[in-house]
Amino acid sequence: MNASIRLSSIVTLLALGLFGCEEPLEPGAKVDSIRVLAEQVDQPFARPGETVHLSSLSHDPEGRPITWAWASCVNPAASDLLGCLGTIAQSPDPDAAVFGFGVDLDEVDLEIPTDAITSLPAPARPAAAVGVVSAACPGDLSFGEGPGGLPFRCQEPSTGRDLELDEFIIGFKRITVRDTDRNQNPVITGISFDGADWPADEIKEVGFCDSTKFVFDDCPEAERHDLNVQLAADSFERGRDEHGNAFEEQLVVQYYATEGIFENEVKTGEKSENAWVARKAASGQLLKLWFVARDNRGGVTWAERQVQVR
Repeated sequence: MNASIRLSSIVTLLALGLFGCEEPLEPGAKVDSIRVLAEQVDQPFARPGETVHLSSLSHDPEGRPITWAWASCVNPAASDLLGCLGTIAQSPDPDAAVFGFGVDLDEVDLEIPTDAITSLPAPARPAAAVGVVSAACPGDLSFGEGPGGLPFRCQEPSTGRDLELDEFIIGFKRITVRDTDRNQNPVITGISFDGADWPADEIKEVGFCDSTKFVFDDCPEAERHDLNVQLAADSFERGRDEHGNAFEEQLVVQYYATEGIFENEVKTGEKSENAWVARKAASGQLLKLWFVARDNRGGVTWAERQVQVR
């Protein structure tokens, strides 16, 4: 899964643990600041020498131009963001790891090295992978020491102020490299709203819950709306991989919105029924809702819908 660094969330959680809080914390499903909600690769299991396509699901409520940087690492010592950054830093030519840089460059292609598997000792080859680090900056992005020791600086165009970690996004995506295995991304076959099919071009009109809190059960049933994400049956892959290991995929659906309250922020793919209600703060607004389906082998897909609040 994509791992985005959001320092403000960590600080908030620590504060809650130390001091307590009477008001419910704003849910992570509420997208009211720059976010990268998901990153997809068209072949989560890629083959040596193959070119894969990466795309991002991002949102900035302020609508600012986003500058992106993309860099890759091959078989890092640790399959996470820090492991990938460490591998890049220790390479003879770190600049060669960058394969994409530009404004609104939220889609890029990457060629998988032909020796991504054979460069590893035979026992380690089942773990062959290429890591992808992405940076999404709503300003001027450059390479250099940034917050937290990261090799990116994101600066506000008008003032030159260095943005903090909670003001731009660093992400990580892992691509498994195999000789023959494949993993398809999950397929969303439909979204339903109050039991009826919800086409992508239909904007639903809804009322709102007269509450300022993020407590779903405080809202009357008349203002709640049932949601469901339908996944294709073959999204739930199972079998035995090229190394002889049995697998059975587990899927989840994550829910996001620019405003409102979900009954659950995450549901399993087998039981994705959920509910949502608009809050009073959204009165008169056009809201976006996102539905992100993920499997536990790196596959991801998403859908977007809109609602107009009365």
